[in-house]
Order: sequence, then structure tokens, then C-alpha cells
Amino acid sequence: MTRVRVLGRLEVTGHEGVRLPAESLPRRARQVLCVLAARHDRIQSKDALVDLIWGDAPPGNHAAAVEHYVSMLRRRLQPDAAVDDRFIVTQGGGYLFDSARAELDLARLRSRLRELDVTDNPRRLTLHQEILDLADDLPFPEDPYATWAIDARDEVRAAKMTALLHLADAAHATDPARAMRLAQEALTLDPYVEQAYRSLMSAAVALGRPDDALRVYERCQQVLDTDLGVAPSPATTDLYRAILRSRHEGATPRITPVEPAASARPFLGRRAELDLILGAERVPVTHVTGPGGAGKTALLEELCRRVPGRAGVGDAPSSLGVLRLAWLRRALAGLHVPEPVRSLVDDAMRAERPLGGDELEAIAGSLDRGAPVVLAVDDASALDAQSVAELSWLVARCPALRVVLAYRYPSELAGQPAASLHTPVVLRLEPLDAPDLPPDLLERTGGIPALVSVAHQAPAVAMSAAMETARMRTRWMSPSAWEILRIAAVLGPVAVPALATLTGMPVPDVLGCVDALVHAHLLTEDGGRLRHRAGLIRDAVAAQVSQASAAHMRASS
Repeated sequence: MTRVRVLGRLEVTGHEGVRLPAESLPRRARQVLCVLAARHDRIQSKDALVDLIWGDAPPGNHAAAVEHYVSMLRRRLQPDAAVDDRFIVTQGGGYLFDSARAELDLARLRSRLRELDVTDNPRRLTLHQEILDLADDLPFPEDPYATWAIDARDEVRAAKMTALLHLADAAHATDPARAMRLAQEALTLDPYVEQAYRSLMSAAVALGRPDDALRVYERCQQVLDTDLGVAPSPATTDLYRAILRSRHEGATPRITPVEPAASARPFLGRRAELDLILGAERVPVTHVTGPGGAGKTALLEELCRRVPGRAGVGDAPSSLGVLRLAWLRRALAGLHVPEPVRSLVDDAMRAERPLGGDELEAIAGSLDRGAPVVLAVDDASALDAQSVAELSWLVARCPALRVVLAYRYPSELAGQPAASLHTPVVLRLEPLDAPDLPPDLLERTGGIPALVSVAHQAPAVAMSAAMETARMRTRWMSPSAWEILRIAAVLGPVAVPALATLTGMPVPDVLGCVDALVHAHLLTEDGGRLRHRAGLIRDAVAAQVSQASAAHMRASS
């Protein structure tokens, strides 16, 4: 069977381990293969592939371009394969990567994650070790900031982080040196994971090095304060104090392992939104909207942390064909629904059929606990009509159930089945502000959560993420909006008349672009002038303007 490796550099091997020439393929062909691998077993239309790979600059005949690259992949990677053996399958007017016809390392990792959804799985540590072995490298290093690559990289990074923390926790008693290595690797992956600091402190104590444990705490305190303006959590501080007391008393501190956190990074802000969703007064359906990078996914993850076992999140884009109910399966796992009930969803997925009345009753019964439970759907605009019908039935049947739908813009629901899930509450996630962020971080990021999460990284990484955020938020705007961003990046605060002169556009057209940019939180108004909201985006856009163009703008302003 053909083997495809995307965790790290792209590599394809055929029968008997013969390496196939994937690295010599044109870049666009490799990207087509990687997008299909990232979304394996899900049909990707030709239009979707073009949007993901070419963005705002599609080729003239984009459908023919996609067909050309798929044909090239088949010729180069499976030249002698019969149609039924090809792992790139033509289906439903698009293509999919069939992981039953090729061994894909990312599919293996995801299968291990699904096994971990089973409560009290006796193979948990084995599964975490297998995930760690598979996730030695993050996927798609050639395209780290493409939207389709970011999602997969974040998924693998989170899986690797969780595996490191669980394995380190398990190693404290028997092999503290290994626990220390694993915790240090977790901090290398992300220096803001407090559980990793606690694990490192515990391992140092177990090795008889309490002074090292105290220095680890000081390092944690400095990193969090300098980069994020927050203090260590009570759990970390309590561990530090226990070690300090025991050091003075000459005793060995008692270390209580702490379950690894669901998220690697401290969560900032969104108190009002969380209070509304989890408040005493039930809102059956809440819509959460915001442009790319607004923190919708992070908000849903925080719900799961606030009420563990009473909140679950599913991802709607996976709801195609045999995976139609994958969003519900994952959400039920987060809600700690018993495995026999979740297996009913598996049966419906395998048969590619709707849930029956008895199955829905069983799910409803598992959610009827008296205390409120939250079922959240990320990218909810992709929910199909049958999923919406099943979700509506559960909302009507379960008095304790609160549904949260997250998507980018209200207009995305126009004509979509999810529009029938009406609600009086639509929460649009605004950028973070003081006092959630220190002034310097607020100026650099504009309070955009996606930028807050990378602001501490190397300038090249932070600016690349800033550019991707700007591109993503302007994708639906006219090209003139991007020109206005360029002008504001070079000139600084600029008035509308100057923008009209520099762009050659009528003032009403300029105002239309400005309204869109302000609404997307890319520009802000300052004393009648417009400027970039985030210093990172300003600098990233300015870096792409040549000196000649910048000089022309200044001379013409």
C-alpha cells in the first residue's frame, strides 16, 4: 500500500518502501495533495481547492488547473494503479483522499485521538505514546500559515502537547528524569503551558532538586508576566509554596499530579460572553460570530474548561458523507456521554443514515442531568439540513441543553440550513481590550486573539500570522480595500480625502471600503483619521510595499 507522510516534510513511498518523487512535483501539485491529506476522507470541491490554494489570485480556468494537478499526482505517484486503487478519488464533483487506499500518518494520528474519546480507555498511555511518535514533526512545513495548514498544525500541536503532559505525569513516580524531559519538550512546543511548568517542578522535586523546581516557577512567572501580563494560576502558585515550605522544613513536599489542561495558552477576556452562555437563565441557542482570528474556537474550548463534562464541541466541516455526524460524536465525547450512547452515532455514521427516534431519545436522556449542558458547533454554517433537524429535536427535547453555534459572519447563514436555528442572542466577538491586555500588547495586536497568541514568537512568525489574518479578513472585500491598507501602513493616520486622491476612487467608494475595514477590525478611527488597529498587521503590510511605491505615496499625499 502507498504510504503518505505529511507530519514533517511531504514524503510518499510505494510498494516495498520505494520512495516516489513527491518532492519533485510542482508546488501547486504538492499543495493539492496536502490539502486533500489534511481533509482526508472528505470531499473537496474544485472551487474549495482553488480558494484554499490560490486565494485571491485563482488561475484563469481554475477547474482545469485542479484537474491537471490531480492527474499529475496520479501519474507520478500511482502510475500503474487501477482506478479502484487510487487514493485520490473523484467523487461528488470534487476529490477526496481515501485513507483506506493509502496509509496516511495524519489519519493514523486522528484515529488514535478518536480512541482517546472512549472514557477510561485502558490503552490511554499507549495511545498517547503512539501520538507522540507520530507527531515528531508538525505537518505541512512548506505552508505553515495557509488557512488549511494552520488548522491541521494546531490540531497536531494540541495532540502532541496533551500526549507530552499525560506521559510526563505518568512518569513522575517511576522515571522522574523522563518526566522532566517530556515536560521540557512541552515547554519548547509552547512556553505558556502552566501544566508543563508544574510537571517540570514536580519532576525536579522527585529527583531531589527542589532549588531547580523553585527556579522553574520563577521562569514561569517571568514568561507569563513579560509576554502576556498575567500571573501564574493558583495551582502553580500553590505548588511553588508547598515546595518552598518543605524546603525550609527539610521535608519532601507532597506533590499531587494535576490533570493536563485542555488548552496550552492562558485564556484572556470574554467574561460577559461566558457568563451569558453559562448563566442561570437558559438561552436555548446562542450564535457566536466574528471574523477569522476573533477567538471563536478558543471561546468554545474555554467553555469546556469552565464546566468539564458539561460542555462538548464538534466541528461541522467534517459533516460530509460517512462523517456527517462526526461533529455530534466529538461533542458527546466532551460531554462524557456513555460509550454505548456514542456508539449509536457511530452506527448511523457507518450506515450514512439519519439518527432514528430511539437513538435521539437515548442521546437526549444522556443529556438530561438537571445541570445545564452546552453543545457547541464550530464552523456551524456548514451544518447540513439533517444535522440541523436532529439538533433542533434535541434542543426541544432537553430542557438543560444550550446550543452554541460559531461561524464568521451572519451573512454566512443566508440560505443555509443552520439559519432555521433562530435566536435572540448573537454574540459578535470584538477584539480584546484593556484590562485584558497590557498596553504594549494591545498596540501590537489590536486585541485580535489570533495575533495575541503569536505576538511572543519570532518577528517573522508573528508578521506572517498577521499577514494571513489581514488576507483572511479582506478576502470578501474589493481589491481597493487592500490598497487602503497599504496606504495606511506607509503613511500612518490618513484622512479619507487623501485616500480618495491616492486611490483615484470616488469618496463614497472609499468610505465603503473604510466601513468594511473598520468592521473587520483592521482599521480604527483616530481624530478623524484612519490608522491600522494592530501594529503587527501595519508592519507586515508595510514590509510588502517597495521603497519606490512608498516614496510615491508620500509625495502624492
